[in-house]
Amino acid sequence: MIVVVAALKGGVGKTTTSVYLSALAASSRREATLVDSDPQASAADWVENAEDDAFERVTLVEAPTERMLTKALDRIGDEDTAVVDTPPGNERLLAKAIDAADAIIIPTRIGGVETARVEAVLELVPRRKPVGLVICSARTYTRDYQDVVAAWVEAGVPVWGSVPERVAIAAGPEEYLSFDGLESYRSVWRRAQRAVREG
Repeated sequence: MIVVVAALKGGVGKTTTSVYLSALAASSRREATLVDSDPQASAADWVENAEDDAFERVTLVEAPTERMLTKALDRIGDEDTAVVDTPPGNERLLAKAIDAADAIIIPTRIGGVETARVEAVLELVPRRKPVGLVICSARTYTRDYQDVVAAWVEAGVPVWGSVPERVAIAAGPEEYLSFDGLESYRSVWRRAQRAVREG
């Protein structure tokens, strides 16, 4: 299963989502591959520098070009799991990753230009390919949050999960993955798996 974490805008929680999902994928009695296709290599830095046992069974592959990404994804077998952290602003590479994906997860936030950015990614996703949103840094108690979730659901775009606004979730390699973060992303991971099975 290849899961692509897709965003055209930086700062929406894409790398954090990729790292947490790869740890969860590796915890389910098998290994997982985290493919970092972002030239900034933030996910790679995180996994390489972390002392967290959650990454023990995560294989890291850096693939910042279309050619390297294609080669990396071609090596993913039918029984294997890969999570792809895509670069912001590179529509061609993102489209290549989406084409190979079994499921696409789009991290977003509430407000500003977020809706337009998500819609731009959704336009790259072929029909019938499973796709869902994860709302990062969510203030789940606010009216804005509830309105945005309702609007996406009404538009037929499933929200696979929300990650509450907590700094610990995105602490990076200096800290262990937070329990709350893992629990929040666990529901996203399960929804993605279910969508692939049912798709």
